[in-house]
Amino acid sequence: MKKIIYFIILLCLIFGSNNYKDLGQLAIITNIGIEKEDNDYIVTFQEVIPSLSNNKVEKKYHYYINRSNDLVHAFNSLSDDITKDIYLEHLENIIIKTKDKKTIYELHKVIRSDLDNFNIILSDSNLKKVMDYRKNYKYVNAVIKDNTTLRTIKKNQLEKKQSKIPIIKLEKNRLLFYKYIKIGEKYE
Repeated sequence: MKKIIYFIILLCLIFGSNNYKDLGQLAIITNIGIEKEDNDYIVTFQEVIPSLSNNKVEKKYHYYINRSNDLVHAFNSLSDDITKDIYLEHLENIIIKTKDKKTIYELHKVIRSDLDNFNIILSDSNLKKVMDYRKNYKYVNAVIKDNTTLRTIKKNQLEKKQSKIPIIKLEKNRLLFYKYIKIGEKYE
């Protein structure tokens, strides 16, 4: 009987959980910026790097940027460039600087379908500055009354309904929500 118990313990030790990831091995992406400049997509990942200092969690941010004429290629190249495992479960916003609605509909090609519960936001301002202005995201997320997640946009598209996308801008060192547009409408 003892041999069986030892054998079971040995098996548990050998084939135990291998799902453990050290926090230092993960690139926790909180925001993604997508710009369309000429015919190229510029994709920016904002990684949050939490650290403990004086019993408080401090957050530092690191940015990864890639450019390609294809959105999928820009995402894949960026994923290949990052040495850590990309963790998108904390993704809050995808901020898009473009007037091209196809960019919104192409997101399903680069984001897994189970991770589509983040806000889609448009901006005319410099995306790196908008993404860096992180202290106001809770404000922006609270102000956006209509559900503007990718999941809702896809559902509205299937039901032939129009989706409203919020637009934010940086003005006088403040991040402001100032209006919604329907997908497909031009905005200034």
